[in-house]
Amino acid sequence: MFRSQYYEAMKLLAAEKRLKYSISTASLGLKRIREVYKAEGVAIDLWETSYRIRAMYMCDGGDPSVLVNRNLPTEPRLFAMVHELKHHYCDQTALKNGQIRCGDYNANEVIEKAAEVFAAEFIYPAQEFLDCASSIGLEHAKVTPEDVVEFKRVCGAPVSYKFLQKRLEWYGFIERGEFAKIQF
Repeated sequence: MFRSQYYEAMKLLAAEKRLKYSISTASLGLKRIREVYKAEGVAIDLWETSYRIRAMYMCDGGDPSVLVNRNLPTEPRLFAMVHELKHHYCDQTALKNGQIRCGDYNANEVIEKAAEVFAAEFIYPAQEFLDCASSIGLEHAKVTPEDVVEFKRVCGAPVSYKFLQKRLEWYGFIERGEFAKIQF
């Protein structure tokens, strides 16, 4: 399977899981994702970890759990927790067999990017993002930092400014790194 096909499959999986758990963008938050974890039988372990570790999926002895950095703000914590759900759904066997290690980004770039794609689509589906961008009149190559603040205010999605920047870059509204030095 090609990368693009794998990433599209992760978007479809995200849509399927949103439907299964009756997830709406406006109602999604940490409480709701904890309910999904409980239904999936995945334990959540909050730890004080290095700032570089957001979360890590483990499945020892058939008991899946996710270590979560307790110091993360709400939106990055939510994203990290949904990212780890992708590993639960798709990578459990390979993790159990030692074929991959969650977080070993360089060795598993495609798997880790797929988890990012899954999380992004689960939290804030691309079509909802594009609809919101259209509703507030965003135009390609004409987006200002003030527009990004307005977008975050009206979108109703539990996402960070970094998330919005990446999506705006992906869909060509801004150049890559254009707002990298902006403190929102």
